[in-house]
Amino acid sequence: MKTVAVLAVLFVVSNVYAQDWRDTLELARTAYKSKDYDKALGFYEKAQSAAPDGVDLSDEMGQSAYKAKRYNVAEKIYQQNQGNKASSKAQADNYHNLGNARMRQEDYEGAVEAYKDALRRNPKDEKTRYNLSEAKRKIKKKEEEEKKQNQNQQKQNGNNGNQSQNQNGNNQQQQQGNNSQGNNGQKKNQQGNKGQGQQSQGNQRQRKGQGGGKSGERRDGKGQLSNKTADRMLDDLMKREAETQRRMAGYGSGSSKSKSGKDW
Repeated sequence: MKTVAVLAVLFVVSNVYAQDWRDTLELARTAYKSKDYDKALGFYEKAQSAAPDGVDLSDEMGQSAYKAKRYNVAEKIYQQNQGNKASSKAQADNYHNLGNARMRQEDYEGAVEAYKDALRRNPKDEKTRYNLSEAKRKIKKKEEEEKKQNQNQQKQNGNNGNQSQNQNGNNQQQQQGNNSQGNNGQKKNQQGNKGQGQQSQGNQRQRKGQGGGKSGERRDGKGQLSNKTADRMLDDLMKREAETQRRMAGYGSGSSKSKSGKDW
């Protein structure tokens, strides 16, 4: 009797647990139909953990995560449950979904690999083939954008280098201009000093020419006597001539005889 009672209790408990995961699964499906994908995913996870062995809810869990835009969670679900897919068709569908989750994350290289694995198991799947070409197109577009970006960066770096060179060249030209102005200033100073030296030499020659006559005589810049000097010299000459005439007159009166007398 005790054995029968224990078996009855176990049967009831198992029915309760069985009914519990089924109820949770029903709640998950109801939430999914209501487009409450986050809540649906939570119920699916609880139902999967309580479900007996052999019950695989990975497809519904993965779709809920994908619809909830939790693409990284969907990717993990598809990856972990790939080994549970027995048929080639189920494996191909799982790889197809894995590729879609990677595409949403812009992992185009990973998506290409997933789509290729799907086509290996189901080569006639046109949707997978189209998605594969789309992933390759995305890769090509990404490479072109990166190449264009690199070219623009190189061009910008080249422009910055040219600007730097132009600035250096302008600085050098400005420095050369300053040096040239300094040299011109030095030349002007040298020429000015030379002119002053020549003027000084001319003044010295003029003073020398003025001092070349007799003592007391003043000459102009052309070496001629001034008017005052010439007048004074003329007066002196006239005085000496008058003095000579007086001396000659005195000498004649003392030695001549009377006109009325005869000397014979």
